[in-house]
Amino acid sequence: MNDKSVLVTGCSSGLGLATALELAARGFRVFATMRELTRRGELEAQAAQRGLTIEVLPLDVTRPETIDAAIATIIERSGTLYGVVNNAGVALRGFFEDLTEEEIRHVFETNVFGTMAVTRAALPHMRAAREGRIVIVTSVGGRQGVLALTGYCASKFALEGFGEALMQEVKPFGIAVSLVAPGITPTPIWDRSIAKNALNPDSPYHALFLEYRRMVQKVMRGATVTPEAVGQSIGDILMAERPQLRYLIGWRPKLLFALRRYLPGESFDRAYTWLVLRRVQGRARSTKTPQAELTP
Repeated sequence: MNDKSVLVTGCSSGLGLATALELAARGFRVFATMRELTRRGELEAQAAQRGLTIEVLPLDVTRPETIDAAIATIIERSGTLYGVVNNAGVALRGFFEDLTEEEIRHVFETNVFGTMAVTRAALPHMRAAREGRIVIVTSVGGRQGVLALTGYCASKFALEGFGEALMQEVKPFGIAVSLVAPGITPTPIWDRSIAKNALNPDSPYHALFLEYRRMVQKVMRGATVTPEAVGQSIGDILMAERPQLRYLIGWRPKLLFALRRYLPGESFDRAYTWLVLRRVQGRARSTKTPQAELTP
């Protein structure tokens, strides 16, 4: 048991909610944040059911004033901040030409600049304490590009680079940085992530996107990585004496990157692209999609 304070962003559902509950169960003093406090009900209900205490604060990673207010409240209540779990994020599904500039910028504002803003606000307190843990939830899509996730993958690749460089900068102050890349996890983030133009029947990518969506739905039904498993892994990282920089969660991503490690670069890229396009492009050519399929 311990009483170290940890800030977790994006806790209204999914990975953030599961992580907040897991950390509270391990004895951390958890400050769970979310953009809209009206969505706190599920977290508080599950915490009460398990006899856990979690303090809920408003925080929108795209609004610096809410970040500063949340950090100030944590320091006022606990005196220090040991850990930050940067989980808040949004997804965006659609082929690149079907994505608007506004949609892509929104993804970067939330996933990249939001994570940077929260980390920047927390670091002075960690440096003063000469200890700390920063966990950044990225994605397999931050290490391997995936079609129809162009904007999302770009944001997660940016986080991988940010975390790797930051680790080198803050290590002399006793602060560890870890990048957590879960495999496909069935969370609400995917339910509201389809780009506005992705289902436009006039798009040259329309048939490809519909087949891609069917493929993802099938993979989701067989997903083996749960939000709870991710929360447990993050708990282990925060309690590790010497946490690693990178963690993969789930057998699928571990198998994927094992193959990537042992196959020459071009060979892996060609094989991966062939496999994905074979599943998407082949069926898209042979399947005539009824109009009813156009609704998300």
